Amino acid sequence: MHTSALLLALLLAQAPGNGVRFDASFAEQAVRYLRTGDAAILGRLAASPAAAHLLSHARNFNYDLPKDSAEALVSNLLAPARHPADRAEACEQTIAYFNRITQNPEWLSDVLRYLPEDFQFHAALYLQFGYDIGVAFGPAASLNCAHKRFEEHPRELLYYAIHELHHAGFMSYQPPPRLQDLKTCADILRLVKYSTQLEGMAVWAAYKRRSDEHALADDPDYVALADEARMQRDEASYFEDLRYLERRGAEPADDAAWAVIERMSGGERLWYRVGALMAQRIEQKLGRHALVELIKKGPDSFLSAYSALKTSAG
Repeated sequence: MHTSALLLALLLAQAPGNGVRFDASFAEQAVRYLRTGDAAILGRLAASPAAAHLLSHARNFNYDLPKDSAEALVSNLLAPARHPADRAEACEQTIAYFNRITQNPEWLSDVLRYLPEDFQFHAALYLQFGYDIGVAFGPAASLNCAHKRFEEHPRELLYYAIHELHHAGFMSYQPPPRLQDLKTCADILRLVKYSTQLEGMAVWAAYKRRSDEHALADDPDYVALADEARMQRDEASYFEDLRYLERRGAEPADDAAWAVIERMSGGERLWYRVGALMAQRIEQKLGRHALVELIKKGPDSFLSAYSALKTSAG
């Protein structure tokens, strides 16, 4: 890594009001609650900035969790039935790893490398408990200390930090749609295009470090990217779904249309993998600067740039 990149990452991480604030207090308090059962801790957690971040995310993306209040969401996340007490020890190990990687956050240069040159972080990265594996919304991102992925592969926390903070940067240029506002197949199509650029760019942003640290095999998305035959099938499935939504246009978004979202985000993870493939090829052909500038232009330009490359390649 160039010294200037390292210094930039450190300055952005440490400069008051102009960097990333790292905060593990939600996870620390959650562990304390699991060990003591002290109900007063739930109130403190509900009043925390991390809880506000999670509630905003749950409402925007319509998660199947309590969304009426932070209190209801936090109580659900820490319900004993959802997380047995043995998760506390695993979470403590993740907290220790989080604190290590945030003491010297040179890895922020990986995030910045794939964001526009005029971008400046004004963000928080929280370590929370029980919510997804990692999420981002607005100027904040978070990682779930209780997720088994981090217990099994601790360094995954670092790669997901890169991924989610890239989302936070991306969203500062392209705010995400609200799922509750999606009424037609054209609306679903816009979400697919948005998430293709959002997720594809974040997957690609962590690629080099994973490759350098021999960690590509630890994540199925990167395993898929290395499988040319599989990616050809995934790409064909992706564009088949896009054409399907385009044909239906203004028709109401029914179960068949929402099934596209499941294929894109669920088991097949098409918008992660095909999006990363698009980012990879755009950078290879046009350069990283051109790829990054597409963040400002938005998802339609991202897909158009990729389609133009495919057409020119014959």
